[in-house]
Amino acid sequence: MFARPVDDPHRNTLRPTVTGTSAIGIKYKGGVMLATDTIACYGNWLRYKDVQRIHQVSQDTILAMNGEMSDFQKVQQILEQKRIAEYCMDDGSTQTTAELHSFLTRTMYQKRCKFDPLWNMLLVGGFRDGEAYLGYTDLYGTGFTDNYLATGLGMYMALPLMRNQWTPDMTEAEARILLETALKICYYRDTRASNKVQIARVDATGVHIDEPITLKGEWNHARFVEGSAKAGDGGW
Repeated sequence: MFARPVDDPHRNTLRPTVTGTSAIGIKYKGGVMLATDTIACYGNWLRYKDVQRIHQVSQDTILAMNGEMSDFQKVQQILEQKRIAEYCMDDGSTQTTAELHSFLTRTMYQKRCKFDPLWNMLLVGGFRDGEAYLGYTDLYGTGFTDNYLATGLGMYMALPLMRNQWTPDMTEAEARILLETALKICYYRDTRASNKVQIARVDATGVHIDEPITLKGEWNHARFVEGSAKAGDGGW
């Protein structure tokens, strides 16, 4: 009805403020597993240390995020509105993980085209009818699937490890060990990562989101203890 005051223009997310770092996902024989740490950073400050960045979308689908926390809350609201609309149809049908992944990708692309992006990189995992699904989407509306995925710095640190060690017949226990190893690498290399992590899985029995655990790091490597200043390169 009335124009916005000049001194109060409409503003979109152009620079994330409170953010979460890498999310990692992997398929295994009989399910799919997602993992994140529990940190949300305010700039470079590790401000919030007990944040859940994994969200249960339905009885067989979970979502893990990297990026702006407030935009992730918006994504959760959009998915909840869709769940309610689906429930009101009362036809006994629910969307598959692949359909939800496609919907999220189209939503992210539509927001991007309006110059109002949801500043997130998302992993979508699910299991139905004996088949695991793992997909990726981001603020540009890019979407694809794979057997193992990572977001953020995990793309550079975790993916090479998973390429070398992932196998199609990997058990749940082997997948968990591989995820924990990848999360440790991100913790060592990413200043905004934490060793307090949360792992969730989807299998034939449904969605299981574990309580956060603390990974044990190894800091007694010779270079960590001695430093490298003695080599004359100015390092610590």
